[in-house]
Amino acid sequence: MIVVPVVVIAMMFLVQAGLAYHARQVVAGAAQDGAASGARHGASSAAGQATAEALITAAAAQLLTSHSVTPSATAETVTITVTGTVVKVLPLFPTFIVTATSSASIEQFRPQVAAP
Repeated sequence: MIVVPVVVIAMMFLVQAGLAYHARQVVAGAAQDGAASGARHGASSAAGQATAEALITAAAAQLLTSHSVTPSATAETVTITVTGTVVKVLPLFPTFIVTATSSASIEQFRPQVAAP
């Protein structure tokens, strides 16, 4: 009769792994959308950070116990890194931390030059 608890724990671990996979997808999407938002003409990396924060709050409030969004920018790109800790199904399971980074080129207006 020890088989039943082992099967239940194995199923719960599969649920935990599924939550971690889903969290990774949500975090990756937030990073991509944040980078795209921050790279728009006239925007900043802070705008990208705000977009990623809003998406994480809306989509993963119950999925992540904590998260952080870190923006960075150069003259040509905006990069957003999102890290989150996945909620545990059972206390004995390991902690899953998911991270995603996305970069986007900053949009620039370059007028067309007439040929001489």
